[in-house]
Amino acid sequence: MLTCIKNTKAVTKGQIVQTDLFFQDGIIIEKPSTSPDRTIDAEGLLAVPGFIDTHIHGFGGQGTEDGSEEAILTMSEYLGRVGVTTFFPTIYTDTMDRILMDEEAIVNAIGKEEGAVIGGIHVEGPFISPNKIGAQNPLGRKDPSVEIFRKIIDKGNGYVKAMTCAPELSGIEKVTEEAEKASVVLLMGHTDATYEEAVRGIDLGIRHTTHLFNAMTGLVHRHPGAVGAALINDKATVEIIGDGKHVHKDIVLFVIKVKGPDKVAIITDSLRPTNQTSGALTANGVEVEMGDGLWVTKGNRDLIQGSALNMHKAFKNLVSWGLPIEKAVEVTSTTPAAIYNMKDRGSLECGKRADIVLLDNNLEISKVIIGGKEYVV
Repeated sequence: MLTCIKNTKAVTKGQIVQTDLFFQDGIIIEKPSTSPDRTIDAEGLLAVPGFIDTHIHGFGGQGTEDGSEEAILTMSEYLGRVGVTTFFPTIYTDTMDRILMDEEAIVNAIGKEEGAVIGGIHVEGPFISPNKIGAQNPLGRKDPSVEIFRKIIDKGNGYVKAMTCAPELSGIEKVTEEAEKASVVLLMGHTDATYEEAVRGIDLGIRHTTHLFNAMTGLVHRHPGAVGAALINDKATVEIIGDGKHVHKDIVLFVIKVKGPDKVAIITDSLRPTNQTSGALTANGVEVEMGDGLWVTKGNRDLIQGSALNMHKAFKNLVSWGLPIEKAVEVTSTTPAAIYNMKDRGSLECGKRADIVLLDNNLEISKVIIGGKEYVV
């Protein structure tokens, strides 16, 4: 069906332009010579590319830790309602049996999504530092091993696109070689690396960064740490949680300014109870509660488990903090797609997937289109 979104303002190629958008068979196309089968009047609305979340553990009371296809498909459904059109279900560091079980559930769900589509799997570990475990399961932490890496990659059936690791660990060199062969993006995270170790890791091919500032060595003027390496090195890209809680809002804006929006991907790191409406609140088997806008361990509010964010909220946060809408689109859609070589999405250009979110004057969601199909919000 040929569809026209008429009279909209659209963010495309770094600009907001008044235009009509056309798509057919799920793909954005040039203005055709024939009349559309369907017209959507978008007068007063802003069209942006669908949001892409490449680091999310759970949503709506369902999570990757459930190890079930149903949980992943429910996440897909709920994420579509908040404008996410592509997501990477993210697996915690845990026992190998749990990691493989969670992978199998995600692989089984691929192709059955009714909402946001699965763009890949992000495995957050298990080659991470024992000193920067954070909310991960220390029993699942492993030293770098080609055998373990291949086991995880094989179980992912080609869908593992991202893996978090600590560059200072002995044996990481062989893992980086295997990752390059498998086209897996390695992220520096949960790391106790010195600046020099982090720079070496970037040179080895660990070019992306897991939730910058969180669970890594910080930036000190005499010891730049992993944070400094990621900020200084032009070969490095970073992901950063866009809630203004994990990282101060002005630091988020500073990182986008210093690195450039083409090297920054906003993520949620959202947990299972985010947008949950009833039942016990747990994340990876741990009881949690809300603490200053974050999920924290119940009874130990100093231990942050993760965020209660969604990508639509992150987008609105960025704009409210003063980032131009065009740049907010880049870090929530275009750059995540580019980092993971998803050439068919991330912008409103001809030949790209018709993943489109229509926003009103308050940036609230009016309509979501995923692969050319209107999704009921």
